[in-house]
Amino acid sequence: MPASRPGTPYLVCGGSLAYAGGTNKQFANSLQRGLTPTLVDQFDRDPPAIMSSSALPGAATINRIPSLDGLRAISILLVVALHTIQRYGASHHVATAWFALFNGSAGVFIFFEISGFLITTLLLKEDAKRGSVSLKGFYLRRAFRILPPLYLYVGVIVLLGLLGHFHVAPIDVVGSAFFFHNLVGGGTWALEHLWSISVEEQFYLVWPFVLIYCLRCKGLAARYAAAKFPAAIILLSPFLRVALYMTGNPALKVASISYLRFDFIMFGCLVALLQNTPRFEALYQACTRFWWAPPAVMLLCNALSARFQNYFDLTVGFTINGFAIAMFLLWSTRNAQSVVGRFLNSWGMAKIGVLSYSIYLWQTLFLHEGNQSVFARVPWLGTFPGNWLGFLLAGAGSYYIVEQPSLRWRDRMISALRVYRAGRGAKA
Repeated sequence: MPASRPGTPYLVCGGSLAYAGGTNKQFANSLQRGLTPTLVDQFDRDPPAIMSSSALPGAATINRIPSLDGLRAISILLVVALHTIQRYGASHHVATAWFALFNGSAGVFIFFEISGFLITTLLLKEDAKRGSVSLKGFYLRRAFRILPPLYLYVGVIVLLGLLGHFHVAPIDVVGSAFFFHNLVGGGTWALEHLWSISVEEQFYLVWPFVLIYCLRCKGLAARYAAAKFPAAIILLSPFLRVALYMTGNPALKVASISYLRFDFIMFGCLVALLQNTPRFEALYQACTRFWWAPPAVMLLCNALSARFQNYFDLTVGFTINGFAIAMFLLWSTRNAQSVVGRFLNSWGMAKIGVLSYSIYLWQTLFLHEGNQSVFARVPWLGTFPGNWLGFLLAGAGSYYIVEQPSLRWRDRMISALRVYRAGRGAKA
């Protein structure tokens, strides 16, 4: 179903990371120096924190300015705003312009690209610092980051189903828990949005192995070799989407419209791989000569998507939008002291970005029109503006009660298992 219609699921992906040293040369030097596991782990913790050389003995100063947390905040606000409009639109007429302005799909695309950029950057830095990448460490970090809040939410939904508030299909529970929910669907509205987390986890299962295989080469050759994979996905995706849609098979049509979005993650991977290379930097400088050009293209894509939907999105819309998001994402990480950068890095925006994963998990329960039976005794909590208060409180509770303790447990486990041993030195 088209992204602007009620019931379309969206995703909040993992954390966000940026080194905003100000110049391409500084950023390149930071990549060559790499990060110790301690600093890598801290990127997943409290995003507003500023990391410096005091946290990394013997290394040059590295400041983490979380511009991407601000982008995550904008993304989750787009998602919940669209879902609120969809809820209102179930019983009222809503002008197309509102769907163009608050395009939750664009929020999903940004989250996907942040994830691809984050994961690739961390893996490259670890390899540069230690001469190898620990898959055990990578999957431990991801598991403790993603699974505890997710399983808490799924458990609550199962409990509500057992209490008779709504039907919960077993296939939706299993698919959400084991990350193939984007391939199946039993109609459980409270779990419909978790398809995107399945896409995310499937990316985690494939991309690290591809990247590590390519990193057997040295220097830029490794990056260029690795870049072929995301570039191929990006180029093939629009053709595959159109081909699946034209089959006429309902399941394949839904996959082409709603679930075939791996190319957005690949845009983030490609930017992380190619930044600071001559040709890419020339392209980046041309596209961001006027900083507002990429956001303007994003808004134009949103408008065309709201008006023409699949005719635009499946052919060229998703690809153009993905490229524009990639350019603006990188610009944001490099211009944290600009007016836009200061807004993205403000305390409020960073805080919303930190909470965005937990907010996403809970927002469907409070925003979906099917929640009347859940909040029958407190109807104000299931309708605007009470539902916004509801998912904000639920998200904050999940973050502080589940996410933060699980990250502390993760750090202790990684330390106890001695996952990161002394590296062999950075590759040339």
